[in-house]
Amino acid sequence: MASKSLPNIDHLSLPDLKELIARAERIIARKKDEAKADTLNKLKALASAEGFTFDELVGRTSGRRQRSDKGVKLKPKYMGPNGETYTGRGPTPGWLKALEAKGHKRERYLVK
Repeated sequence: MASKSLPNIDHLSLPDLKELIARAERIIARKKDEAKADTLNKLKALASAEGFTFDELVGRTSGRRQRSDKGVKLKPKYMGPNGETYTGRGPTPGWLKALEAKGHKRERYLVK
């Protein structure tokens, strides 16, 4: 980066200084994005030259990570007054929402 003499901004008014700051921040953000994209392209090219994909090197997988207990049958955590069950995962079932709306505490229905 070349060392240049910066302009004297002492004479600028407060609104002008604020506009100058806003413009400078936009330029900084743009230049950071450009540098980031350039660096990412260089890393992808280097990975490709070595016979890897970029995702292989950084450990990315497609989509969300699966739960380690996926497919395991869970014991009910809550049991309603009519025998309804809820494991505590996923959306709250209607029967439990209705009871909570009536003022019941969820803890009252915990399976012991």
